[in-house]
Amino acid sequence: MKTWLSLIPIAALVACNPAPIDAIEPDAPATNETEAAAEEEAGLPGTDIHLFALDWTSGAPVLGASSGGVTRPGYDNQPFFTTDGGLLYTAGDDNGETDIWRLDLASGETSPITETPDESEYSPRIAPDGRLSYIYQPPGGYAGNAYLANPDNTEREPAETLAPVGYYGFSGDMSKVAVFHLGEPMTLQLIDRTTTPETVTHIADNPGRSFFRAGRGPALYVTLADEAGVHTVHALNTQTGELREMFALPGTSQDFAVAVMPDDRITFLTTHEGQLYWRAYGGWERIGAIDWLSGVTRLALSPDLTTLAIVAEE
Repeated sequence: MKTWLSLIPIAALVACNPAPIDAIEPDAPATNETEAAAEEEAGLPGTDIHLFALDWTSGAPVLGASSGGVTRPGYDNQPFFTTDGGLLYTAGDDNGETDIWRLDLASGETSPITETPDESEYSPRIAPDGRLSYIYQPPGGYAGNAYLANPDNTEREPAETLAPVGYYGFSGDMSKVAVFHLGEPMTLQLIDRTTTPETVTHIADNPGRSFFRAGRGPALYVTLADEAGVHTVHALNTQTGELREMFALPGTSQDFAVAVMPDDRITFLTTHEGQLYWRAYGGWERIGAIDWLSGVTRLALSPDLTTLAIVAEE
């Protein structure tokens, strides 16, 4: 067992004056999705996971100071909070392979969930049925697909057979799984797991890497990119395959987190130009600065909404 967590006492929460931005000029067009996927999955860039306290005042989030994170040298990415006080993430090794690790948020101890020489696992999550899920990469190159396993990675099995797949999200009843299918172009595919063979339906081109299920309904929240690299959040009905366009993320951001409030209201968080934003009252409002981080990408929010994970370059 190793301890990579850099624990920092949580300082008093510092609020900033919210600044609504209804329209933000796009940044330069995003990197080609194929190149981005290749860089992330094969190149294993050096990334860290930073944790922040998050408070909620009158239903609005307030960003607190850094509360530590996984900051060892190398690739640490794709955070996912569990309901038992843990954080799952993908960790790279010296051979360019990856395993799934778990950070205990209370103690700061980290321990491997998967230890698979010559194989790799990415994008860990806890599926709606309670099993561990991830993208499995067999020996010899990237041709991954979504897998399911017990929490200790025993009795693992493919959840679908379409490959290569980079990102995914299950429906609440596990009957469907939406996937980011690598190709030219990248595509969003919806797989019906109840048929033999599985039924694959093309939904759209140019999806982003964020897949979130939230609330009690059949929706998965995903993004689709336009030619300028602007990502628009859509709600995908996993039962019908219908897409409902919602709103654009600021600039060329493609990563977001979903917060399910105690009253079942759903809101969204994202980043842009060194700032954290939340979706409020039909527009984006700035709630805190993270400009000391560079190359910010993924976000994850704990189930109790008190801790935010942000991935950034080392």
